[in-house]
Amino acid sequence: MKRMIGAIALALATLGPAVLVTAPTALAQQAANLSGRWEGGYISTNGADVNTFAMTLQQDGNRLTGTVVEVNTFGDATDVLFLTSTIRGTVSGDRVTFTKTYDGSGGQTHSVAYTGRIEPTGRRVTGTFSVEGNSGRFEIVR
Repeated sequence: MKRMIGAIALALATLGPAVLVTAPTALAQQAANLSGRWEGGYISTNGADVNTFAMTLQQDGNRLTGTVVEVNTFGDATDVLFLTSTIRGTVSGDRVTFTKTYDGSGGQTHSVAYTGRIEPTGRRVTGTFSVEGNSGRFEIVR
């Protein structure tokens, strides 16, 4: 009996830290539904394109949709103060990919590809974007 208790204690001592280390990450990823309001920003690699935005996301399983409103820093300034766009993408584990497509406001109709990583808390996503030969980094937080 002492031997069995010793073996169980050794097994728990060996597995315990691994369980404690991996369990919070797994729980955070399960709870990291991206639905809701986010604030964010992006900066191009050359520093020429910098902007902030508000984003509303809806996650249904691994499917992601949403809308973005950002200050009009590159569209037709006589048309609107803000540019609006839609989001369509997917979530897989801690990875998110989506395409932001401008809806014509400010004369903009192009699309931007985003790829990011959801932090274990589910409250921050960081990654990269690319559009028509330009690229950079983005971050969203809630």
